Amino acid sequence: MSGDDELLAMGDRALASLARGEAEVVLADQRSELTRFAGNEIHQSVAERSRYIRVRLIDDRRTGVGEVRGHSDDAIARAFAAAEDSRRVTEGSDVSPLPAPTNGGNGPVAFSAATEAATPQDRAERVAIITEAAGAHGVQAYGALSTTTTTTAIVTSAGIRKAATSTQASFVSVARGGNDGAGYASRHSPDIDALDVGGLAAEVVDTCERNQGATVIGPGDYEVILSPYAVTDLLEHLTWTGFSALAVQEHRSFMHLGEQLMSEQITISDDAMTQEIFPFPFDAEGVSTQRVTMIDRGVCAAVVYDTPTALHDGVASTGHSLPQPNTWGPLARHVAMDAGDTPWQEMVGSVSRGLYITRFWYVRDVHPLRTVITGMTREGTFLIENGSIGRPVKDLRFTQSIVEALANVVQVSRERRLELGEGESGVLSPWLRIGRFSFTS
Repeated sequence: MSGDDELLAMGDRALASLARGEAEVVLADQRSELTRFAGNEIHQSVAERSRYIRVRLIDDRRTGVGEVRGHSDDAIARAFAAAEDSRRVTEGSDVSPLPAPTNGGNGPVAFSAATEAATPQDRAERVAIITEAAGAHGVQAYGALSTTTTTTAIVTSAGIRKAATSTQASFVSVARGGNDGAGYASRHSPDIDALDVGGLAAEVVDTCERNQGATVIGPGDYEVILSPYAVTDLLEHLTWTGFSALAVQEHRSFMHLGEQLMSEQITISDDAMTQEIFPFPFDAEGVSTQRVTMIDRGVCAAVVYDTPTALHDGVASTGHSLPQPNTWGPLARHVAMDAGDTPWQEMVGSVSRGLYITRFWYVRDVHPLRTVITGMTREGTFLIENGSIGRPVKDLRFTQSIVEALANVVQVSRERRLELGEGESGVLSPWLRIGRFSFTS
């Protein structure tokens, strides 16, 4: 893989060929390796190296983008040619300019030498902890452990020149028993050595063993304890539907700035500088990413910006851009809910009758403006009676407004976990005790 300096030098050479207009060059080298296991045995170990080149050209009120993958000598030239071809046939319009260099951008980066150097043997030894624990309890473990190293460089004719190398280790496992019940657990970190593999093994096996012989329970409104796996889905869908400045500008966001819509116990921020959430110092435009508190003690406080939405509102970008141009708008990618002061086990002990939800599955938006989502519980839904997690119940479908659920939060746990959403963004989630959650079937 190429390092920061090498990719920056490639970007410099690419810009030197620019004859007119403005240009943005993004280069990313990635090495991704994965060890997959099923039925308590490793059955696959794969590795992939890739290079991504993206060129954005702006000239004569037209924007063109070209993308090329591969390490060929003419890859950058082909990306420039593709960008010019698309720019030339694009109708002239108001275009978002390249942002000027900003202060900062040298903040912490999620990097671990151990993850970068991880071998198939390193991953296999960690997988064995899961498979041996599962085998000892007569259940079957499935899952994967992946390690990824990515170097990203952005060089623009406006003067931005930034690069960073990050790592990610992700371990996900499902265990299945003989009576159709299953358990789920995952751990994520920039550092493979920091993964709590023993805790993951104990959790997934224990959940699986307790989730055998599930019985049917009727639909309705229940008090619930949501684990961080389930809370992550709620936070991610809020991010997609409401925390973007473009969503507010287009009147499709639930965010009404200054209004209290959630419990005072709820504070949700995006912080790319914290070591707890895969820190990374700049966005897809090369703008330094700022901390933004979107929900402050239940009050809609702020949204995240990229350059186009910031120009629209006459403010500065917060450094949350996706590759430009796009129709999605800015995106918060380092979301965290503030911790509470109650251990999650004590939260369970406060529930006389309700449900403990390990995770959700196949969550989809029903009414984004009202933050209504639907989906299923999965791999660990348990009845809580008299303050104890008891018998397993069959999975239920829910249809619920996220904002309404967070307005009914009774307690937030002291503990939090780093999870990955569907978009591979880091989310730092606690356990939540919610007074009412609607299950429809």
